[in-house]
Amino acid sequence: MGAPSLDWWKRAHEEQLRLCTELEHIADSLPASINRQKCIYAAKTIGPLIKATHSYEEDVLFPAVESQKANSPDVLKTLSRLRFEHFEDECFAEELTERLLLLGAGDKDVNMEATGYMLRGFFEALKRHVAFEREHLVPVMEGLLGKKTG
Repeated sequence: MGAPSLDWWKRAHEEQLRLCTELEHIADSLPASINRQKCIYAAKTIGPLIKATHSYEEDVLFPAVESQKANSPDVLKTLSRLRFEHFEDECFAEELTERLLLLGAGDKDVNMEATGYMLRGFFEALKRHVAFEREHLVPVMEGLLGKKTG
């Protein structure tokens, strides 16, 4: 994938946070005011966005950090934790995609309460993940690349 780009990564973080806002709107609309179009759009967006961001982090950013911080057990432990979170988030995103597609199709058998919990659980975890990366990993990458970005 090439050299690390903090600009790309920060834009991906912003896209993830925009997705969280959309998922929150969907959760808030349950059960009576569901925008089926928003559900379908979110369902089609969630998997590719999460997978692309995680692939970039694991294939480009994390190896760059590991090559420079190989003697830092705390950093290596953090990267291991993030990889595990990526796996969990991707599995959760698949389940949520299925549920959003059912909502978008107008399926009347969808458990609205469970769906609301799923939505909130996913977007809150994703917000925390992005916040953690911004607080702990972005400064490491800025130090490695010798620059700060907006």
